[in-house]
Amino acid sequence: MLQRTCQKNYRILLDAMSRPGRVARLAGIAEETPFASALAIGRCLLDHEVSLCAIGNDSAPALQSALVQATGAATGPSERADFLFIVGDRCNGAVEHAKRGRPESPEEGATLVYCLEDERKNRAPASVSQRLRIRLSGPGIAGTAGIMPEMAGIPQTEYEILMNVNADYPLGVDTFFVRPDGGVMALPRSTRIQVR
Repeated sequence: MLQRTCQKNYRILLDAMSRPGRVARLAGIAEETPFASALAIGRCLLDHEVSLCAIGNDSAPALQSALVQATGAATGPSERADFLFIVGDRCNGAVEHAKRGRPESPEEGATLVYCLEDERKNRAPASVSQRLRIRLSGPGIAGTAGIMPEMAGIPQTEYEILMNVNADYPLGVDTFFVRPDGGVMALPRSTRIQVR
């Protein structure tokens, strides 16, 4: 059963990457389980050949331990980790130092997973107005005007950091934003972010 759910979620993550800025829903998520959404992503993408680092609020060490136990992935410092799990909505500058790949191997850039809080809790009204100021364009996004990201509650500063980190495309980072209820939004490194 777990393997079938992982396969389904892998396809969901691929679909999210092909439709940047749109919210998809992971399968088999029980909200009452701490980090269920982050673990679902980890089970799809991590194994013993990659490294991870969890940063953010006080829950980051517990998430890192759970991911290592579930996947067998190694741990490492945030600037060398293949996968960076950010607990909360702010990276506190760590993303600026994440691996971005090399010209001959851009795929070596890190994958980020922002583990956001429930959008129904602690949401400041400014988060919606900030989201309205963000436009996404690039592969997988129809129209020349771009789209506004569907997921609310992501600080504008995080979009600005991602915009700068991915400015030298094809170098950069791929990013997932995931909520406790299984909502997931992807921003591949090829997505152009414009802050108005």
